[in-house]
Amino acid sequence: MAVKSLGYVVIEARDLSAWRDFACNIAGLMPSNSERDDVVLFRMDDRPFRLWVQKGERDMFVAPGWECASREEFEALLSKLESSGRPVERASIMEARARQVYELARSSDPAGHALEIFYGRFVDYAPFVSPAGVSRFVTGDNGDMGLGHIVLTAPNFDETHAFYKDVMGFGDADLGRFYLMGGGADDPGVGFAFLHCNGRHHSLALGQLPESPNGAVHMMLEVASLEDVGRAYDRVLKSKGKVPLSATLGRHVNDKMTSFYMQTPGGFDIEYGWNGLVIDPATWVPTTSLAVSDWGHKWAHESE
Repeated sequence: MAVKSLGYVVIEARDLSAWRDFACNIAGLMPSNSERDDVVLFRMDDRPFRLWVQKGERDMFVAPGWECASREEFEALLSKLESSGRPVERASIMEARARQVYELARSSDPAGHALEIFYGRFVDYAPFVSPAGVSRFVTGDNGDMGLGHIVLTAPNFDETHAFYKDVMGFGDADLGRFYLMGGGADDPGVGFAFLHCNGRHHSLALGQLPESPNGAVHMMLEVASLEDVGRAYDRVLKSKGKVPLSATLGRHVNDKMTSFYMQTPGGFDIEYGWNGLVIDPATWVPTTSLAVSDWGHKWAHESE
């Protein structure tokens, strides 16, 4: 596969202090040293950072950083992007150094979402210590499963889905169709594609939905125990609405993740979960899910 994992995410924020409070005290991420006053970094394992939050005029998700296994695969992917008609911008040495990677490039998908591509595994050998007492975040052996997953909208669903499979090298994990109006003759359903690039059930999901005003629907962070999820859930409830709860605790059908959803200062959600399904990408046969969850996950808008 061209893409190895979801290496990091880039976020823009008007208030960096709000992100420091949320990331450290609610999500339990560890602050990392930043050489820039307008950027705050957060760790979840031995990587120097997994979340890059930069000062800006908007509150939104900016881009995922997709990791390639080698320089050869990095170059091959850039060639495929150019051949497919997508723009490719090679970042400078200093930009790559700031991201703490060997080489960095930028492009976009057919739905207009920005993306970054890199190779070179930098590590920070300081032990991860969560300010909120999270035991561990699940990123795989040597970080090979990446930081979690992201969910993006794709009004031009078929074209965008094909791009991630044919150009970026993802594989289908689940091709869901969810009936948001209860099903029936008048409900065509909403298409979703859940895509894998390693043993994590999906590192990317695409929804046949209008463009999100916050840049993404949600991103997922996986922790090592149900207790970690429960304690984070309590921290959200104790915030008394400062951190909005987007969906109650529940268990998904396709990736078996037990999780809840909370709203970030960026307006998009974080799914905070445990015990996600690990697959063998070489033998996995895609499923088709017709329901989102086995139980739970009552969304905030459903009580309105």
